[in-house]
Amino acid sequence: MKFFDRVLLSLYSLGIIFILLLAGLSAAGWTTPVEWLRITLLHTNYRLVLGAIALVYFALSVRFLFLALSSVKPPAQAVVQETGMGQVRVSVDALENMVRRVTAQIKGVREVNPRVACMPEGVSVFLHVSMAPETNIPGTSDEIQQKVGAYIEEIAGIKVQAVKILVNSISASENSQSARKLN
Repeated sequence: MKFFDRVLLSLYSLGIIFILLLAGLSAAGWTTPVEWLRITLLHTNYRLVLGAIALVYFALSVRFLFLALSSVKPPAQAVVQETGMGQVRVSVDALENMVRRVTAQIKGVREVNPRVACMPEGVSVFLHVSMAPETNIPGTSDEIQQKVGAYIEEIAGIKVQAVKILVNSISASENSQSARKLN
């Protein structure tokens, strides 16, 4: 929530507290707020002011409702190092790019769609992988897990908790598909 929204919410809350306090005192027997409201509603100018205040409160209520329901999240980051000068962080996008880079070097891997989840103990990597038909899936999966874990720990300094792989498809290389079309 931005600073301006916090200020508005504070003023809104103070106004609601004031209105509820007056309502509570009126319920306890203090009739001055009720008389003031009656006088206000009898005069046209006062009704307009009261209507404008009600309209502002309605608009603020709608705004705060949308702010509460919106799902804008800050980009996820993993803490690499904390020093006396501050923290060093690596974004999830950077970690996903590192995973793509290291898996592109593994024979038999056609396509990788990584997702990285940050946790206090480190990160977990979830991979959707497409492999070539002649690829040994268990062997290649072990190689992916070892290389991804070692690469992230070596380059980013972040402990990798898990590397989970889902093989989505076994696809032929582009060269063999074009060769089949020619024949």
